[in-house]
Amino acid sequence: MQLLLSPFTKKPSVASFLLLFSFAACVKNSLIEKEEEPLICTEQFVSITIQIKGEAPLDHYTLRTATQDTLRFEFNYENYYPVVNDHLVKTLEPNTEEEFVFVGIRTENNIREPYTITSDGCHVIKISGAESVN
Repeated sequence: MQLLLSPFTKKPSVASFLLLFSFAACVKNSLIEKEEEPLICTEQFVSITIQIKGEAPLDHYTLRTATQDTLRFEFNYENYYPVVNDHLVKTLEPNTEEEFVFVGIRTENNIREPYTITSDGCHVIKISGAESVN
């Protein structure tokens, strides 16, 4: 960078210093990496479930629409079946919605219920989807 010299004193002008200072400030600010706020999670373990009021399924699983992965959860309590749980958080982009389909195989009237799920970085969060089916 070439300094502007005052024609009267042959010394750098005030404009040169202002220009140099503003350039340095601009470069300094662009090099500072913005740190994200730390994520503080509870030890709570979240499972999003569906209650099946009718015939119990012979088999059940969840399809992850984006990847076509089949997610299987062995746990079910009485007539509540898991759709997704916090084991999935590390594979979800925080604050981005993703589509899932709960599938329950029965002798008649199979279940296919769509869900929209997101994550806050700590837990899965249901955006939409059924609470229960018959």
